[in-house]
Amino acid sequence: MISLKNLVHDAYPDRPFLVLIPDIPVKSIECDSRKVEKGFVFVAICGTRQDGNAFVEEAIRRGAAAVVADRAAAVPPTIPFILVPDARIAAARLADVFYSHPSRKMKLVGITGTNGKTTTSFLIEHMLRGERQNVGLIGTVNYHFAGKEIPAAETTPGPLRLQALLSQMCENLCDHVVLEVSAHAIDQNRTAGIHFQSALFTNLTRDHLDYFESLENYFNCKARFFTSLSEDQAAVLNQDDPRVRTLKEKTRARVITFGIENPADLKAEVVESDLKNTRFRLHWPRGEIFVEIPLVGLHNVYNALGALAVMQSLGFDLAAAAGHLSDFKGVPGRLERVDRGQNFSVFVDYAHTPDGLENVLRSLKPYKKGKLITLFGCGGDRDRGKRPLMAKIASGYSDFVVITSDNPRSEDPRDIAAEIQAGFPGGFKDYVSTLDRKKAIRQTLLMARENDIVLLAGKGHETTQVVGNETLPFSDQEEAERVLDGR
Repeated sequence: MISLKNLVHDAYPDRPFLVLIPDIPVKSIECDSRKVEKGFVFVAICGTRQDGNAFVEEAIRRGAAAVVADRAAAVPPTIPFILVPDARIAAARLADVFYSHPSRKMKLVGITGTNGKTTTSFLIEHMLRGERQNVGLIGTVNYHFAGKEIPAAETTPGPLRLQALLSQMCENLCDHVVLEVSAHAIDQNRTAGIHFQSALFTNLTRDHLDYFESLENYFNCKARFFTSLSEDQAAVLNQDDPRVRTLKEKTRARVITFGIENPADLKAEVVESDLKNTRFRLHWPRGEIFVEIPLVGLHNVYNALGALAVMQSLGFDLAAAAGHLSDFKGVPGRLERVDRGQNFSVFVDYAHTPDGLENVLRSLKPYKKGKLITLFGCGGDRDRGKRPLMAKIASGYSDFVVITSDNPRSEDPRDIAAEIQAGFPGGFKDYVSTLDRKKAIRQTLLMARENDIVLLAGKGHETTQVVGNETLPFSDQEEAERVLDGR
């Protein structure tokens, strides 16, 4: 068991006065006062909903051995109080030390960007496993390693849970860890103290403006992930994203680029595609590789390119890595097909941003022989500006649109639907608003005819619907199967 003195000294070696801290054992670190036990260090973080500084007294009452905060607190003289510049960074640093720096014992890949993080992470994991590596994955769908699967409450967990997960992966002999790094995680310093071998930027489009307020703030946050890299790390960048030049200027890391439209280290030329597979030629400095992926759409070519560029950055043979992609099994809720023997196609996808929805619809439209029917909604208590934008995109690609609910949270679903409808162009009448998502899915599938394509967008892999303060069980896949099976 590490002592408080060693814990703090190792986390802040540049602050010698901290050696005055007593040499008492530390059982664990906690940010939630309700979970504090005897011997715990309580880190008081001012969160988006609660201020941990208001719960210092409770943490002490529960047995906290010490308190860490970034502002003064009324702490009894018998309890060590450690004042730090930033409590969030302190939590991350202390956790890294407490769990013996697990990220230094494995090779970590961090993936950030608006869209494509999950699919790219699964592609990298698949290729690493093909190269006989033990891999852990932390992301939006779940956290899994060594045959264990843990439900994901958030894309990138907080620093205490994140370091605990990395420690477990290290104990289970993982060689590599693939980690989705959300903008919120970067902004809240959840990955501080973690060493990444490679960092991948997929793209940047509108999202989370309820939190970041502007696209510029959102990008600057993402860019912080790359400014923190050193010369011995790799920055894998999408050459076709207009912000890539700025990222190149900001990072000290070795840069590897990928793209389709612009010259890049790894460049793809699509040969052919259908509703099941995409084939492309990969051009790189050593020649050309033919790649086949069992995925649909140009956005998935970008995902595959980014994944391959990461494999190259890790030192794997590119041709061998590409060879593993042909038997990739897909990602839950990412253009996931629901097939119960019906004579039309049904796909479930997580697309919940304007760019994400457009990517998916653009991918499906060339293959429609009948109608393209799109069901979607927009989340409550989130960026309202994207609602009319998504309506415009849906109406531009679809023959018919069904508006429904998608985690309305505290908002009235009728208000959300009205803001979506405002984005339809004048005269567009080929839509219906059915706010009960279960009824909407049934209505959508019953209107489909032979050779139609139905897209159920927004929830993807999710198995819940958040209405008010309730989190209710709900799965687009299960509802679709129930209707298609005639139940």
